[in-house]
Amino acid sequence: MAGTPCVMCLSPASKQCSGCRSFWYCTRECQRKHWVNHKHECGQAKPPEASPEDLAEQERQFHTVSEIVRRNVWVTRFGEKMYEDLEDARKLTGVKEKVEDSENAGRNEAALNALFSAAETVGRGKTLAYFEQMKVATAEKQVQES
Repeated sequence: MAGTPCVMCLSPASKQCSGCRSFWYCTRECQRKHWVNHKHECGQAKPPEASPEDLAEQERQFHTVSEIVRRNVWVTRFGEKMYEDLEDARKLTGVKEKVEDSENAGRNEAALNALFSAAETVGRGKTLAYFEQMKVATAEKQVQES
């Protein structure tokens, strides 16, 4: 299924869960990471595919909730994705230096704030990229079916 993103890293996926056929993976490693949570639901009924309208509504809700929550707390992705976002954020030019400068000055709270703020932005970018990929995949599927 061309254009389907890996559920873990959003890379192009070529492997599908053989138990429920609901999730796609780019590598065996991503499938193993996802299994920690997925094993509890694997084998249950496959959820219906999202229509373009459903996908648009999910994206709208994501933006609404993100804006409300952003004003008060950090918005991060869960589990391994959060750690991935933190590592990616730490590597960003400007962030790396700001975190190191704050840590060297003994201002660990400032270093954490800079790192989590950048990780939130990284995670938001990846989530928005996911919605864009899903829109393209849905549009391509509709073209193929017509």
